[in-house]
Amino acid sequence: MFDNLRENFEIILIVAFFISAVTYVIYRLTFYRTIRADYAAHGASLKNLSRKERKRLKHNILACHLDNAWKKTVFFFADLFWILLFVVVVRSFLYEPFIIPSGSMKPELQIGDIVLVNKYEKGLRMPITNKRLTSGEPIQRGDVVVFKYPNNPKMSYIKRVIGLPGDTVYYDNRTMTINGKAVELKKLHPLTDSIEIETRSGTVERKAQFTVFEEDLLGLKHTIRYANGFQANYIAREWKVPEGKYLMMGDNRDSSADGRAFGYLDDNLIIGRAKRIAFNFDCLKFKGKCNRFFKEIK
Repeated sequence: MFDNLRENFEIILIVAFFISAVTYVIYRLTFYRTIRADYAAHGASLKNLSRKERKRLKHNILACHLDNAWKKTVFFFADLFWILLFVVVVRSFLYEPFIIPSGSMKPELQIGDIVLVNKYEKGLRMPITNKRLTSGEPIQRGDVVVFKYPNNPKMSYIKRVIGLPGDTVYYDNRTMTINGKAVELKKLHPLTDSIEIETRSGTVERKAQFTVFEEDLLGLKHTIRYANGFQANYIAREWKVPEGKYLMMGDNRDSSADGRAFGYLDDNLIIGRAKRIAFNFDCLKFKGKCNRFFKEIK
């Protein structure tokens, strides 16, 4: 649902912006100067009025000029121009919010987290087409990245970069090597968490036991978790990451549909790097998780 909303919102936003830009030009070339001249003519009167009365007089002056449907329509869209310009610039080239829909990045990212995706650090991209405009900083091993799902680009995924172009990665459940070097795991603590299980009567929540580890990706340390008494159904495999592609994995290693399933991620599908957690929806519902405001994503 969120992915369809994101895709449609992006298209609607760009279309609305272009409409407002065209109507703004029309507005400035037609009756804009007349309205400004009328405001100027009433300048002395406006100075002597209260803020509320000044606003009412300006509204009445404007209403006199918007005396037909065409002018009202042009003014309406032209009035949105600067707001839409701000939203387009921020969302398309600076930051975009992303909702964590699943537990595939636990324990770092929780379901309902709203993360801010940096869209300029790793290179600016065109809205809708995602065509790269600038090179930006190189993507690093360990970066948490939001991207378009390779098997269905209308869906957005979030995973961690494990393999860079040219890397050789071997993974066999709890064992990983990158370019022949072992990825070390340090056991931190046990964890009890709720998981969803499909039954004949529907989806139910049950408690499950996990172990949290600190994973050292050849210098970058972060937390992951493995389920106790369960291993993901992925066969042992070695990946040789091609140029322009990346190998992605979720931090919840036994419950993540990632590069072990869909293969390599192409660079042109990357949306941006997840930098911080804005907040979690559960906090707004008074269900806890209120300690996550602007928490840095490691």
